[in-house]
Amino acid sequence: SLLFAQGVPSVPERTDDNLIVASYNIKWLGQTKHDFKKLAKVISNFDICGIVEVRKEISVVELVREIEKLTEKDWGYTYGFRSTNPSGQYYEAYAVIYRRDRVQLGDGIISNVWDKNEAYRNDPYVVSFKSGDFDFALFLVHTRWSDDDDGTRKNEVAELKNQLDFFYSVTKEKDVLLMGDFNFTGNDTPMKEMATKTQLTQCDENPLTTFKMDCSAYASAYDHLYLSRNYTKEFIEESANAFDVTNYIYGNNTPASMKKSKSELSDHLPIFGVYKTNLKDDD
Repeated sequence: SLLFAQGVPSVPERTDDNLIVASYNIKWLGQTKHDFKKLAKVISNFDICGIVEVRKEISVVELVREIEKLTEKDWGYTYGFRSTNPSGQYYEAYAVIYRRDRVQLGDGIISNVWDKNEAYRNDPYVVSFKSGDFDFALFLVHTRWSDDDDGTRKNEVAELKNQLDFFYSVTKEKDVLLMGDFNFTGNDTPMKEMATKTQLTQCDENPLTTFKMDCSAYASAYDHLYLSRNYTKEFIEESANAFDVTNYIYGNNTPASMKKSKSELSDHLPIFGVYKTNLKDDD
C-alpha cells in the first residue's frame, strides 16, 4: 500500500443509521479572517465536527449561525478551556459543533482532561455523545508544533496513554474516538508506540492534510483517527479519510484554488470517519 493517501472530494451520504464524525484544524479561528459561508458548507457535511485551534468562542457561535442558516437545522456546540504552556503567552481552545437532530450530548464527561504531568500545551478535550444506540467519547488532540522548555510534541503523544488510562478509570466508556492534529504521520515512531500502548488502531491511511508552502499540492499527513477495534464495532471499515475541501468548494486543485482554500478555509483538511448507530451498545 502507498505510504500516503489522497483525501476524497465528497463525504458519504447520511442515512438514518449512520453518523459522520470529523475533526478539523481551522487555523487560528477567531484571529485570522475566514470565509464562514464556505466553512459552513464544509462542516454541514458532518454530524459532529471537532475544531482545534480556536482563538475566540464568538467565532464558533458565528460559524454555528452560518451552518444553521445554510441547513435550516438546529446545531449546537461545546467549547473547552483555553489552555497554554505554563510559561507561554500563546493559547488556544477546542470546540465541537454538532447537528442536534442527528446526535445528542451523552451522559458522560465533557471537559478538558487533567494534564497532571504538564505534558501538553493544549490539554486534550473530551465530549460524550449519543446517537441511536451508539454512545462514545470524542477525544480531541492538537499537539504543539515546536518543542520548547515546556515540553515536546513526542512527549505529548506518549502522554496519551496516561490520559486515556485516567479517562477509563473515571468513566465506563470504552468507545473513544481519538482525533485531531497530531503533527506526525501515523508511520512515525511516536505514533506507532502510542497506538501499541493504548491498544488503539489508526483508521485512516495517512491522507495528506496540510498544504505545501507554494500551494502546489498537499504536504503532510498530520490529522488522524484512532479507536479501539475491539470495542468500537460501530466504525465502518475504511470509512476514515480526509475531505478534500479545496476540490469540494472550488471545483479543482489548481495552485490558485489551493491558495484560496488555505486562506479562506484553513491550512489543514478535515478528517472524518463513519459509524453505524443501530448496533446494540456494549458498554
